[in-house]
Amino acid sequence: MNRRTLMKSAGIASIFGAGTATALSSGHGTAGEDDDCTIESRNQIDGREDEESYRVESTTDNVVWGAIDPTKEPVKRVPSDATVEIETISHEGILEDQGEGPVEFFTNRGIPRADVLDDQIAVHEEVPHDGAGPHVVTGPIYVENAHPGDVLEVEVLDLEFRVPYGANSFRQRKGGLPLEFTWNDSEVIEFDTDREVALLGEDIELPLEPFLGIMAVGPTATTGRVNSVPPGPFGGNIDIQGTGVGTTIYFPVFQPGALFFTGDGHALQGNGEVDLTALETSLTATLDFTVHKDAARMDWPVAETDEDVYVMGIEEDLDVAMEQAIEEAISVLVQQKGLSPEEAYRYCSLAVDFNISQIVDINKGIHGKIPKSTFEDGFEIDPRNLGETF
Repeated sequence: MNRRTLMKSAGIASIFGAGTATALSSGHGTAGEDDDCTIESRNQIDGREDEESYRVESTTDNVVWGAIDPTKEPVKRVPSDATVEIETISHEGILEDQGEGPVEFFTNRGIPRADVLDDQIAVHEEVPHDGAGPHVVTGPIYVENAHPGDVLEVEVLDLEFRVPYGANSFRQRKGGLPLEFTWNDSEVIEFDTDREVALLGEDIELPLEPFLGIMAVGPTATTGRVNSVPPGPFGGNIDIQGTGVGTTIYFPVFQPGALFFTGDGHALQGNGEVDLTALETSLTATLDFTVHKDAARMDWPVAETDEDVYVMGIEEDLDVAMEQAIEEAISVLVQQKGLSPEEAYRYCSLAVDFNISQIVDINKGIHGKIPKSTFEDGFEIDPRNLGETF
């Protein structure tokens, strides 16, 4: 069993193994300043003994509302190969069109006050919503020795639900059918974590498959502060279903320290995310960061799981996004597996599944899944050889 498989198995056990109440990560309140950046010794489940791990809590000082902001002072500095536990807060329940705040929003929909996060309340009351997007994003985390031109590897080791529910909202003249659904509607959906499902009505149960909708490095200095909604070369709101525990994502580094952000926790999502949102929830993520030096220049993130390599196309025009995803797939196959461009193009037509990630984030997303099982010698990404030309 390789390390990624072990992480995925252990992560699932962490999310579901203790039952509905105790499987949730601790810390419903907003911790004090002395607690928001603690360092502790962690015996990793993959056998790495006594490695320092770091924790970043979702305090009001550690989040940005509505933007990915590379000008924000880093909330934590960590070395390469560090393991970092990061709290995230869902934006659902605190937006201006949802009432007086999260207590009213959730208790009016059947959630006990005790299950409303105190730090979500604090963000609503104290953090200015000064970005153009809706998301509450934790960060940035400064990864030491990361410089422009490097590659930052981020492995998702664990995801824990902070609350036993999520919310799905569609909004006036947004989503995939903006002319048909011309009003706002939000529904809070509770989880049965013993059975690993979300309870959508009496007769519908949806499997919980948590992942982080937003993972990003700091955009270039020229790009600067950006709306949290449209994804780009820095990653951001990529919303790719299936990129949960056991996923590794490789990012091009544009800023000193990489400046990593995350948020927009999803309990589950269908490809397309057609009504505007996933099943939005608050997660605690445990991530491992590794800086790769002397890397070929890459322009867009690439991800991998045990089963697949993920390439991305991100553009406002879905046809252009598709072209980009095909080009990215060919580049990966040429650079990583030594195929000719002609062989890679043919392989894409025969073996790669191209799916619509989302159609609702201004820049629409296509992701292609390259199946590792088709290669007799296996397929593990070499992060230093993710060049974009073929």
